[in-house]
Amino acid sequence: MKNLLFIIFLFLGFTAHSQCVSNQSFTLTPPGPYQPGDVVIVNYTLGTFTQLNVNWIIAFEVGLGVGWTNLTPITAPGNPGGSTGFWLWDLQNTFPSGLNFGPGWRFVNSSVFNPDWGTSSTGPFTMGFQVTVAPTCTADDLSITMNVFGDCLTGGWNNGACCTDPAYNIYNGTVQIPPIITSNINHF
Repeated sequence: MKNLLFIIFLFLGFTAHSQCVSNQSFTLTPPGPYQPGDVVIVNYTLGTFTQLNVNWIIAFEVGLGVGWTNLTPITAPGNPGGSTGFWLWDLQNTFPSGLNFGPGWRFVNSSVFNPDWGTSSTGPFTMGFQVTVAPTCTADDLSITMNVFGDCLTGGWNNGACCTDPAYNIYNGTVQIPPIITSNINHF
C-alpha cells in the first residue's frame, strides 16, 4: 500500500510541476542533412501556453549551433486573443530579471499597467525564420532549439510557474562535408 501511495504522490508531483508549453511542432524546408551554403526555412508552432499563476508568455528565443549563419526572421508569432502589444525581433535584450535574451521574438506589452508583462494569449503561436549553413570544411554543429519564456522568468511577473521549461529541439545534426574529388597525379 505504501508503494502505491508513493507512486500516486510521485505522479501528482510531476503533474503539479508540468510544463507550460505543449503541442510544439516544426517543419524544415528542405529537410536535412545539410551542406555548406544550404538555406533552410524553419517554421515552429507552439500549440498551447498554459498560464499557471497568471504567468504570461513573453518570448521565443532561437538557439543555433556554430555551423549556422545569416539568421533572418520571416514571420512573427501572432497574438490570438491576447493583450495589447506586439512581437519584436531582437538580437539581444536584457530583461528586468537580468536574463540576457536573444536572438528571437519578445512581446512588448503596450498596456498602461506593466510593459514587461507578456501576452495573455494562450496560442497557438506560429513563426518562421531562415538560416544558412556557414562555409566550413569541418562537421560543425547545426543544432536548432527554441526556448519559450514566461514573464515570471523575465521579471515582469513574480507569481509565476513554468520558469524552467526546457528548450525544444528542432534539429540536431552536423554539417555534411562533400567529398573532395581530385584527379590522379601523373608523375611522368
